[in-house]
Amino acid sequence: EEEAAAQELLDFDDDPREFQQDSTVQEALSKGIDLRQYALEVETALRSVERESINDYIKESESLAGLHTEIRECDSVLDSMESMLRGFQGDLASISAQIKYLQDESLSMNVKLRNRKTAESQLSSFIQQIVVPPELITNICEAEVNEAYLEYVLELNKKVAFAKKDSTAMTSACADIAPELEKLRIKSVHKIRDFLLGRVASLKKKFTNIQILQQSALLKFKGLYRFMQEHSPEMTAEVKEAYTTTMSGIYLRHVKAYLSGLMQLRVEVATKGDLLGVEEWHALGGFSSSIFSSKPGHARGDGAFKLADRRAVLDSINEPPLILAVLEQSGASLHYEAVFRSAATLLLDTVASEFDFMKEFFGNTDGFDNIFGKSIFHCMENLEGVLVGSWDAIGCVLLLMVNQELRAAMASRQLPLLSNFFQRVQVLAWSRFKSVMEGHVQSLSAYVPKAVPEVHP
Repeated sequence: EEEAAAQELLDFDDDPREFQQDSTVQEALSKGIDLRQYALEVETALRSVERESINDYIKESESLAGLHTEIRECDSVLDSMESMLRGFQGDLASISAQIKYLQDESLSMNVKLRNRKTAESQLSSFIQQIVVPPELITNICEAEVNEAYLEYVLELNKKVAFAKKDSTAMTSACADIAPELEKLRIKSVHKIRDFLLGRVASLKKKFTNIQILQQSALLKFKGLYRFMQEHSPEMTAEVKEAYTTTMSGIYLRHVKAYLSGLMQLRVEVATKGDLLGVEEWHALGGFSSSIFSSKPGHARGDGAFKLADRRAVLDSINEPPLILAVLEQSGASLHYEAVFRSAATLLLDTVASEFDFMKEFFGNTDGFDNIFGKSIFHCMENLEGVLVGSWDAIGCVLLLMVNQELRAAMASRQLPLLSNFFQRVQVLAWSRFKSVMEGHVQSLSAYVPKAVPEVHP
């Protein structure tokens, strides 16, 4: 047995010293157990367990056979499922390819749809802008020119402007519609011309407020004038010429009538007989001075050298023009400086109103001089006619002061339209004042006292 054990140890591949570290071996050695005996016991136990395991296996062999059969069935089922899933995978791949194809087709259709909508929108816009509706033709050709007519010509203007674009002019549709648009344009321009000329003629009515009539008859139709200005400069010039000619006559008639009425109320306080060097003899013994005085009978007395209430004209610079009817009813009289103040104020107010109207209706003030040239010339004629025979030095000074104040008022209103007129008044008034003062000086230089005539009872 010892030889068998030794041979067993020799046959054992592992190093025996490694077993010394085993806890079971160390426990057996510590108890003094014989390792060979202990090994036999272990081997016997293992064989017993093996036999029991074999018996158990034999007992459960039927169950293991059934389990094996079930595993094989499951394996068959799993194989069929694998085949099915592989089929599904193939189908999904085919479906995925179809979906991708449909996506590509959808994107392509969306692009086509978007392009078609864009083309439809542009084509629809083109048609709307180029086609002339029958009702527009009827309104342009037959409708009465009024505020509603402006809407028709504005619509026509849009179509004409669209047809003139380079991108539109090259189309065959534009070539077809352009002659019709031209006919409508010519028709509308002629109707607007006749209408505006009629409105201008209506301004000639007497006893009408020009400013109110301008607002109601012309200004609200400035859009029609703008249309005609764009499409027919010749007719525009004709209408403007008619307006300037008409207004020139109207303002001249008003200025003449107003100045004539004021001049009828004018009083003259000084003549050449009021020069300082002209000999003056007062009445004696109650007899008329015309018999016993060497002073001319047309002399007015010492009023030529009194300011009195004439300075009030300087306080009324900013007041509105005098009303003739009120003056005539009250029997008032006016010195020329008051006449000039009222007439110049009226002229300044009228010029300001007309300037605003022309700028808003015509867009410029060209022709302004043609409108007021005759009126200003008439005022200058009136002034020159008065000054050439005036010997009123105080009146000349007051006229200069009034003129200066009116020039300042004109500048404050930013209306440098009458600057030449007021400059000319300044020159004439100052020149006449110098002439009057020189007349006084010359009359004093030439004065020779005369002996007192004898008076017999």
